[in-house]
Amino acid sequence: MRAWARRTAELHRELAAIADVDPRWWMLAGGVAVAETWPRPDLYLACDAEPDGDTFMGHRAPRAADPIADAIARAASARAALRELDGAFPDQPLAVTIDNASGAATRPSALDVAAFAIGDRCLAVALDDPTLPSQLAAVVAGAAPRPWFGATPFVCVSIGDEPIETARHGHRRAWTTRGGPWLGLGRAGDVAVVSTCHLVVDGYGHARITARISELVAAGSGPAAPAHGPAAPAHGPAAPAHAPAAPNGHAAPNGHAAPSFAGARLPPLAQVSGALPLAVAWRELPCPTPRAIPLAYSLGRILHRNAGRRDARFSPTFQIPVARGSKADPLRLRRRIVSATASVRFEHGVPEPYAVFEARVREVIRREASEHGLVSRLLAAARAAPVPVSWKRKTISAKRPRWFESFAEVIGGRALLSRIAMDVPIPAMCAVSSPSRMATADDPTGGCVITVLDDGTHAAITVGGSGFAGSPQTASDLLDELLAMR
Repeated sequence: MRAWARRTAELHRELAAIADVDPRWWMLAGGVAVAETWPRPDLYLACDAEPDGDTFMGHRAPRAADPIADAIARAASARAALRELDGAFPDQPLAVTIDNASGAATRPSALDVAAFAIGDRCLAVALDDPTLPSQLAAVVAGAAPRPWFGATPFVCVSIGDEPIETARHGHRRAWTTRGGPWLGLGRAGDVAVVSTCHLVVDGYGHARITARISELVAAGSGPAAPAHGPAAPAHGPAAPAHAPAAPNGHAAPNGHAAPSFAGARLPPLAQVSGALPLAVAWRELPCPTPRAIPLAYSLGRILHRNAGRRDARFSPTFQIPVARGSKADPLRLRRRIVSATASVRFEHGVPEPYAVFEARVREVIRREASEHGLVSRLLAAARAAPVPVSWKRKTISAKRPRWFESFAEVIGGRALLSRIAMDVPIPAMCAVSSPSRMATADDPTGGCVITVLDDGTHAAITVGGSGFAGSPQTASDLLDELLAMR
């Protein structure tokens, strides 16, 4: 009993350190203190494969003259990249598809079936089928796609322009009620887009996949092109050798030269079902980029001002993703992250000194990295709780029950600030994820996700926002202010 009381007091103290809490928080702390000691399965709870778990990363790239050959080449490049990188990221197998028939789960995939979205239609076909170019041409011309009864596609390639506001959902164009691919490839203006679902991969892995696909496309889709950084072990069947080049310089994965469709008129892509639009603003940055804690201090002051309560003792909370493990651990960046929750403290409208904030947040990050922090303990209790996995995931997702809202507002916060330091070369890339709080009629404030990607040479910062950062202009203004306050 004494041990339980001590753990409860510790948890309540950590909650009270980031927000004003009422007596209900003692109940939460007490429940977590009980459950965190129970045996717990190794479950990933931060995503239930719903649209709020979708992300995209992208980089500027010239538009291909032949969209059909380009789509085939990108699908082949994606397969080669996944085969190279599968197994490189702990607890994030890549040679899978999502099975949503009875709760979000993954199923192994041979990575041999791709889907291609054209207008409001979707063609699923074996990537090595020699008739693939002609099938795509027929769908572009208006023919109905051939029915597909085989394996679930591992990727969906959208042929045409995606709205950047919903580009992170591109892979869902190939979804059915049973699920579908977690990987999508598309274009949003001058940006080549790679969409994913957090159920499968986190930000570091997403960036590696995006960079490798880009590299393979530029090299002609051949898996023999040198990988970024140290070679990752190959998994699954061997990737095919270089195929003959198509007329526009792309290679068809089946070894047949694809006819050219340069200048083909493409129907506009249909809206993705269940899409959640986000305003997006991004820009490249010089290196070295701002560190996470100074940015967090600036963000907290902005959130406090936007909340309109000068007398509030805390800014609205925000999350900072943390890599698990010690800095000496070679797998640290590749593991699933945990998000530390923090806030800036105020007294009579004046923010605490930066040095005080920095010391406190560094300790919070240290505790989360060692899996002893507040959020790590909450997740441990959630994994151990004797309730269905689907219910556990919903308490974290955007579909959480209304009674959990007050807890979610504090723990999830109004913003997420992610700085992903890459240890391999990548292009300057934007990165967009859904905030934990989307603007609604009852909650017009919403939230945002701010992401910095930095490989030491190329870097960019992105805001994806809803509510107070819910237009391209307000998202851009937030970026300006955040960078100016450093």
